[in-house]
Amino acid sequence: MDHKFQNNAIRGPINAFLFKLLSGYMDMLLGNSKRKLFNNHPKTVVEIGPGAGANMRYLKKGTNLVAIEPNIYMHANLKKSADKYGINLEIKSLVGEAIDLPDASYDFVISTLVLCTVDDPLECLQQIKRILRPSGVFVFIEHVKAREHSVLASIQNIIHKPWHWFFEGCHTNRDTKQLLESVGFGHLELETYNLYSPFIPIIPQIRGCAIK
Repeated sequence: MDHKFQNNAIRGPINAFLFKLLSGYMDMLLGNSKRKLFNNHPKTVVEIGPGAGANMRYLKKGTNLVAIEPNIYMHANLKKSADKYGINLEIKSLVGEAIDLPDASYDFVISTLVLCTVDDPLECLQQIKRILRPSGVFVFIEHVKAREHSVLASIQNIIHKPWHWFFEGCHTNRDTKQLLESVGFGHLELETYNLYSPFIPIIPQIRGCAIK
């Protein structure tokens, strides 16, 4: 996440509580997509920015999860979720741009609604590609910049500053689709769609997988 917002004594606990509170609602919105994307995942998974552990419900019991989560206020809920879903959890208090994992060491990496918050998303994506083994898979669901001059784009631009402050440095109008296309994965499957919900700035989204 954005370094300026990491471990903020006010926002950190608020977001940890909010993310836990919204877990059920986000499952209703995104659960089917996540089940399809995470299907047949390997024994060990790396997740960038797991927050309060909302994605653990989609992982097989006994999965080894390496959680790259710099917000220390999320860690207690991460541990509770791991106990609840039978996940073997290893937490690394690192930002996505500085992952201390070896090159070509993992087969499966997850990111959901996280690339909007990192300070340098291109570097984060390059780190993800670096730690993946050949033919390793990166699966993602991210909200993205709306079509230029659309009503959604105007809303994203208007609300960006308060949203950015409150939600862990989230950028409402980041062109994450273009960034994914620029990294140079061997194969990229990407779907663009609108996910309608009260959270208007994150209605335009992408989902898919990138193979090294």
